[in-house]
Amino acid sequence: MDKKLVYFDNASTSFPKAPILQESFYNFLDNAGVNASRGVYSLALESGRILHRCRLLLSQLVSTEPKRILFHLNATHAINVALQGFLKRGDIVVTTQMEHNAIKRTLNALKEKIGIEIREITTDEFGNISLQSAKELCKGARMLACVHVNNVNGATIPLEELSQIAKDENLCFLLDASQSVGVLPVDNILKKVDLIAFSGHKGLLSTMGVGVLGLSKEFDEDLLEPLIFGGTGSLSEEEYQPRFLPDKFESGTINMHGITNLKDSLEWIYSYGIYNIYNHKANLKEYLYEKLQTINNINIYSTQGTSGANLSFIIKNKSISDVEFLLSDTYNICTRIGLHCSPATHKCLDTLKYGGTIRVSIGAFNTKDEIDYLIYAIKEIEAK
Repeated sequence: MDKKLVYFDNASTSFPKAPILQESFYNFLDNAGVNASRGVYSLALESGRILHRCRLLLSQLVSTEPKRILFHLNATHAINVALQGFLKRGDIVVTTQMEHNAIKRTLNALKEKIGIEIREITTDEFGNISLQSAKELCKGARMLACVHVNNVNGATIPLEELSQIAKDENLCFLLDASQSVGVLPVDNILKKVDLIAFSGHKGLLSTMGVGVLGLSKEFDEDLLEPLIFGGTGSLSEEEYQPRFLPDKFESGTINMHGITNLKDSLEWIYSYGIYNIYNHKANLKEYLYEKLQTINNINIYSTQGTSGANLSFIIKNKSISDVEFLLSDTYNICTRIGLHCSPATHKCLDTLKYGGTIRVSIGAFNTKDEIDYLIYAIKEIEAK
């Protein structure tokens, strides 16, 4: 008999998606399916209403104005808009030693291109950052850019403290919230940071192809230049880019299929209870952590308490590739091995020597029985 597929790669993308999405997709194709706000005919107006509704829901989620929700291709694209649009030649930017390549590679490219200076806050092997180091490094800098929740071990930065440091030093604070939106409460988060980037297909349970850059109400949009220029459906008589939001940053046809799915996914999440989802993931993560500790020859890379839904481990004397293959081939369990696009994190964890770790990332639809099944499979593999 075929074994039921068990999916634990939700840090990469959620699966399954919100139950309403298939219906959402076909409804848009049948009843709208055109560019938003590019005409006054009924289909364009309906598409425009969907676009506005999605902005409104997202603005309520992260506490800003709808016009300050900017749609991009994915979270990495949104991070590039923020970093490349804000930083100028010679600027100093502070980040941590455990960043995903979305920030790491973009900053290194800007270092080579325009000579920015990158300072890294000291981070220990558990993902804890030194606030004393942060205070010292932020002096004279122009931006603080870091991930909210680590995609390898779920470590969470001390947001309140870093926010205060950024305010004290008058820095722009960019938060990569790819692993926290939909996983941790983010109420009022744009009162703590200036810019936030995330995607729709991870914690928000929607389809791929939509990333979001949110600006706080206080952030001066004149400080941010767009990455691309072109038609926006507004001020078409002008040959220069509009300076108002959101048009300044949304040239060309935007992904209305993805935005429609994201709107419907958000409505489903709110109707289900967003705190129910947060608590469910947190409880399963703690349960997994406790159960893993009972297995011999395991190294666990995680933090307990308030953290994301991601956890990594290795089995001593077994390659991560062999473990992943057995989990998939024998037990039909999906995990993710390797460096997870975050070699900097693995340097801190000292797991480069293993080729990385085996990551388990919990989603909204995982169950306690699935955790028990994973533990059963790991025990059998460890004993072989």
